[in-house]
Amino acid sequence: MYSHLHLGGQRPSISYAKQFHCLLVAGNWSMIVGVVLALVSIMLSYPLAHWLSLPLQILAHISTLVFATLVKFGYIMRVVALNRFAGISTAFQDNRQDNC
Repeated sequence: MYSHLHLGGQRPSISYAKQFHCLLVAGNWSMIVGVVLALVSIMLSYPLAHWLSLPLQILAHISTLVFATLVKFGYIMRVVALNRFAGISTAFQDNRQDNC
């Protein structure tokens, strides 16, 4: 089984397995880092806001959006890698049938 958080171990026997494994690991780590940083920015934005100046509060609110986007991009990278590991091509190519 391939590792989800580091680049060791076995890989599936498909073409470009190393690249998709790197994509999977990068996606997982970006999700982890994005969630942690989003939680920190939420803590700075709301419960600890009275300790921060207005520019820092604005920065904390904006960073919440940026770090949430990092989680979303990480999830997309993870889905693409797992899709390719499963040997599934794009939905358009798999579901092409003449239904006429």
